[in-house]
Amino acid sequence: MMFYDDLCKNLNPRSGIVQPNTAHDEKESSILFDIVWKGDFHFIVSGWTHFGWYYIVRNKQEISEIHHFAEINSNLFKGMQKMIDEVEGGKYKNKKTLNEKIIAEVEKRNLVSYMNNTKWHKLIEAIKSQMCDIPIQYKTLFEVEVPNTYWTIYGDEHFDYMNMAIIEWFKIACTIKESEYVGRLLDPVTTIIDKEEELLQIFGKYNIPYEYDGDERGFIIYGYK
Repeated sequence: MMFYDDLCKNLNPRSGIVQPNTAHDEKESSILFDIVWKGDFHFIVSGWTHFGWYYIVRNKQEISEIHHFAEINSNLFKGMQKMIDEVEGGKYKNKKTLNEKIIAEVEKRNLVSYMNNTKWHKLIEAIKSQMCDIPIQYKTLFEVEVPNTYWTIYGDEHFDYMNMAIIEWFKIACTIKESEYVGRLLDPVTTIIDKEEELLQIFGKYNIPYEYDGDERGFIIYGYK
């Protein structure tokens, strides 16, 4: 409550309307402060008291840089006020949301959607639970360069926070290599585990469209094509 009062005291919402304070669980991240403008623009402060982020949202999607803060001081209020004034001055008026950028890219390239959020969610959860170490690779709609290496889902620090709607294609290798340490004087023993049949069962269970890449011995799931 004190942080909300401090924000009300130190920030000028200009033509925006400060939303009433709402109760929130101190143990979980939540929206702590919200200024709303015509056109569904929001200045949002989220997180916990004395630790969080502030940014601009439209249609429930971030359209500005996300700023982090770890203490409350005059510099924090200056940074927040600058962003509020930028909204007032029209800086974000023509900023596209991620969904709008996706639609524009798909239309520009005449792409057709092959996947949806439900299918992506089912596929990724199955991989995480059954074969988290399997090599993967993907390209987003906005990347120009094509990835030339494989990695794992748990080795990708951005994956859990990514909107799956931006994935143009997703590759899954059919095999996992497991190395077993057998002693200082001996080379590790490498075992190749074939996951092709298991992957095919997942694709069939969740009606996932796929193509087989014989050169790389893996499957390609197209988000768009």
